[in-house]
Amino acid sequence: MSFVIQLMSGLAIGSIYGLVAVGFSMIYRAMGLVNFAQGDMMMVGAFLGYTVLATFAGAPFWLAIVGAMLGAAVLGLVIERLAFRPSVKRKADQVYLVLLTLGIGIVLSNGARLIWGANPVVYPTPLTHEIVVVAGYPLPAVYLYIAVVTPLLLAALHLFFTRTWLGLALRAAADDPETAATFGIRAGLTSSASFAIATAIGALAGVLYAPIAFVSFDMGAIGVKAFAAAALGTLGSIPGAVIGGFIIGLGETFGGQLIATEYQDSIAFAIMIAVLILRPTGLMGARS
Repeated sequence: MSFVIQLMSGLAIGSIYGLVAVGFSMIYRAMGLVNFAQGDMMMVGAFLGYTVLATFAGAPFWLAIVGAMLGAAVLGLVIERLAFRPSVKRKADQVYLVLLTLGIGIVLSNGARLIWGANPVVYPTPLTHEIVVVAGYPLPAVYLYIAVVTPLLLAALHLFFTRTWLGLALRAAADDPETAATFGIRAGLTSSASFAIATAIGALAGVLYAPIAFVSFDMGAIGVKAFAAAALGTLGSIPGAVIGGFIIGLGETFGGQLIATEYQDSIAFAIMIAVLILRPTGLMGARS
């Protein structure tokens, strides 16, 4: 495999990790909570995209993206309202909340297995098998979607957090909840919005990843690497989450080729450990 193909593959997979990591960072910044169900929300999004394509034969790929993101956003709102908000109001300990996220992830995984079955499914779209040639190198066509959608999403998030009232409210509530409350910014609103956006972004990652691999009820395990990316880039930092995703994706791709593909997971976490030893607060954190 040539260097260029490895590079493109690492960047594509890194983008997926980065998008899921953005969801981790958004919820952590809004609630101080590590949501280990984020990977399983990505999995549900991938299945929602599959349902759109299977229901509407010949539907364009972007419709699967939109449908999955909308459906996942609603799911995020429901989960936040029914599970997390009551627990936070009762001042549940952080350990309990983390266990709650793990439990929700298991429920989502088994729910997907019940609804869509235990066997992996393939997206019914030509994009799954389509190859494009870029500068003489054959690449999966979905890489083009990833290359376009990821920067567009990051630009949209930047505009959202700097130009809209809701985005500014989320930032204010994350930086100083008490002061934000005096200006009428409700904690319930910010947590609901954060969950909806984070879940929608996770669904986007799932739909973009689906043509590269099979969609199955256990694909939420990707969330562990995404969490490593978020921690590497400083948990709570959206730019850091994306940078961490690229580092993990490129590291495991090149490391897997140099050593062996079965060690890719170990390589990804070895990178995280090495970086956090040198910078315990992550790449975007203040130096200690």
